[in-house]
Amino acid sequence: MRTVEIRRHAERDGNEDLTAAGFAQAARARQALTFPYDAYVVSPAKRARLTMAAFGVTDPVVEERLAPRPRSPFARFAVRHEELMAAGMDAVTAWFAIPECVPMLLEHGRDALAGVLDLAAELPERGRALAVSHGGTIEPLVVAATGRGFEDLFAGRELAYCEGIRLMVRDGRVAGIDVLRLSP
Repeated sequence: MRTVEIRRHAERDGNEDLTAAGFAQAARARQALTFPYDAYVVSPAKRARLTMAAFGVTDPVVEERLAPRPRSPFARFAVRHEELMAAGMDAVTAWFAIPECVPMLLEHGRDALAGVLDLAAELPERGRALAVSHGGTIEPLVVAATGRGFEDLFAGRELAYCEGIRLMVRDGRVAGIDVLRLSP
């Protein structure tokens, strides 16, 4: 069995730098991490790299498939998405609530899952990796891996900053997934 723990990045500002709240989130999440890991991997986004650095890791490997959800295919649904968020949904829940967006989310999730399975294959038996990715990437990965619905898996709310999943891999296949929420 190999394990890949994937955390959502911490809160960031418009320049992709972590905010004071983001540093506090990362410090809180770091307490839940069990160092050392056999591998450290990040999305190419600056906020992911800075979150991993806030966890105390300065030399992670970049994995393109853990990047944020591509924006352009979703652009034509932006007005509906904004309306759902104005009605109280968080960003990821709102994307999953738009039926036309679900296939695109799942495609992104399958791509991210392939990256995670490739990472797991490189780990030693009983090896563990820590990764930092994004809301809108992690949730679709889990939906694609399990075939279960977003609502069922995440109780209708996206992963908060620095929350994540623990994905267990056996013989190149997903053997289990735990959702990792931070306590309030």
